[in-house]
Order: sequence, then C-alpha cells, then structure tokens
Amino acid sequence: MQLTTTLPPLDRWKTAPSIDTLRSRYDASADQWHDNLARLGQLHDYELLFENPVVGDRLCHLDQTSHILDCGMGTGAFSLGLLGSIAQPVHVSGIDISTPMLIHAQQNLKHCCPKLDLRWGDIRRLPFADASFDAVIFAHVLEHMADPVATLCEMVRVLKPGAPLIGSVTRKGLGQLLMSLRWRNRGYAANQLNAFLQVAGLEAVRSFDYGTGWSKWMCIAAIGVKRG
Repeated sequence: MQLTTTLPPLDRWKTAPSIDTLRSRYDASADQWHDNLARLGQLHDYELLFENPVVGDRLCHLDQTSHILDCGMGTGAFSLGLLGSIAQPVHVSGIDISTPMLIHAQQNLKHCCPKLDLRWGDIRRLPFADASFDAVIFAHVLEHMADPVATLCEMVRVLKPGAPLIGSVTRKGLGQLLMSLRWRNRGYAANQLNAFLQVAGLEAVRSFDYGTGWSKWMCIAAIGVKRG
C-alpha cells in the first residue's frame, strides 16, 4: 500500500526575495548577527534542542568519521548547538550565500571540530554528491524559499539513508508578520512543516516547540530521518 500525504496549502511564493536581495541584507547584518542571537537566547535554545532526547537519539551514531552539513549556516550557531551535544567532534560542512557570515562561522567553529569545509553557495543546488552526510541541519532558511519542498528534497538528496534532517523555522504568527516587513520571510505551522518533511522523503517526523523566551514564541523545530 502506498502512503500518501496531503499537503497543507502553500503556493509557490511569488514575492520571495531574490538571492541578491537576501545576500546584501545578510552581508550587512553579519557583524552583529551572532551577538543578536545570544541576546535573544537562541544560542542557548539551540543547545537545548539538540539535548532533547528524541533529537539526541538520532545523533548517537555520530563519531570522528562523521560528516554533517549545515544549510544556510550563517555564523554557525546551529552547528555549535549540535557540536555541544555530542561526545566526539565531527567534520562540518556549511553553505551560505553570505561570505561575511561564513567568515564569522569559521571563527566560531574552528576550535570545535577537526575539519571545516565552508562554501559560498545556494542551498537549492548543493555542491555535494548523493548520500554524503550523516546529518543535515538548517535554521531559518526555509522561510526565504519560493519552493520549500524542492529545497528540502535537495537537503534529503545529500543525506545518507537512515540519517536525520534537523531544522528550525519561524512560527507563523504576529511576530513573523512583523519580521517579514524587513526580511519578507514566510512563517510555518507545525503540521505544515511536518507534511513538507514527509513529502521530501523523511519518516519518523516530529516537530518541537522551544521551551522558553523568544524562541518559544517565534520558532518551531522539527526532525525526520531519510527513508531507506
């Protein structure tokens, strides 16, 4: 019997910002970005997410030979959350459209992992072979994508079968609407995010509310594993 998933309605986002627009805004924000995340409590909230037993159980296979990919890496905050939750250092690859963001990520991560492979690029066309990574993570990039399912499918393509995809997105609501005045970012409901992850080729999908503060009000996290 074939399993089918009914997607919540989401047309292609005709007003999604261009890559050039996003790049210029993130380039201009890079120097303050990590400090702003710290002030909002997101660095701590990311750590708590990766310490969640459900998430941790999907990462217990990681060892010194493992490779993870951070899509839309920014200053490396989401990778830092993951690295702080595992017993052994892993190889980290990251991709982002903003070179200044990647420069900050290099500084933030260079003492935390044995090998860094940071690249400028578009997460919709990842420069990696199929089934290359033992985990793929992303934080607050899906909101900018005109076709979020196609973007997720590209992330799943480079993921090894049975390996996890872990992501964080902006919650649909008043806070997201206010943010969209500058960033033109979309918001998601948990059931919508879960459905997209399933259609992209993941199973055992679960979404999470953050526990406290700004992230509880503004963000949703989710995890799933690649079928096969």
